[in-house]
Amino acid sequence: MQITIVANISANGKVLLAENKNHQAPAAAVSSFIEVAMQARNMVLGRKTFEVIQQLPEEMKGFLEGIEVVILSNTLQDTATYKGVKTVEAAISYLKEKGFKNIAVGGGTETYNAFLNEDLVTDIYFNIIPIITGNGGELGTNFNLESKFNLKEHKLLTDNIIQLHLTKA
Repeated sequence: MQITIVANISANGKVLLAENKNHQAPAAAVSSFIEVAMQARNMVLGRKTFEVIQQLPEEMKGFLEGIEVVILSNTLQDTATYKGVKTVEAAISYLKEKGFKNIAVGGGTETYNAFLNEDLVTDIYFNIIPIITGNGGELGTNFNLESKFNLKEHKLLTDNIIQLHLTKA
């Protein structure tokens, strides 16, 4: 199973938090996030990231149509439009049963870490945004985690955003 994370990262290595009004993702970074989700035809989101997306204007949420949305949360329940699960194992199992071979993980930090800390991630897209912040998330919170990746590709998304594509070593 291919499991891909897409994360916006500050120049000092912090995950830019969607709920922080000072960390609004540039359009090019949002586009790369949407592209990975559309290729996988699914996306696993945490509750906070899902709530931020729910607050977007309807025309901006159109990318979710045709995408299987799974919310990793201890509090949200299933609805007609998304599946609520409490563990990464449940998310993976649900998407496997639906026939998916790739999973897109769209954040936030707790959701990234739920997959990273279990060493389940095979691909990472880091969009490096030129901002220094003290208010951001940390990746890899499992003290025993030692997951190695290779640089598959790097490119400029804009004059100010570098994207790194890492694959499991």
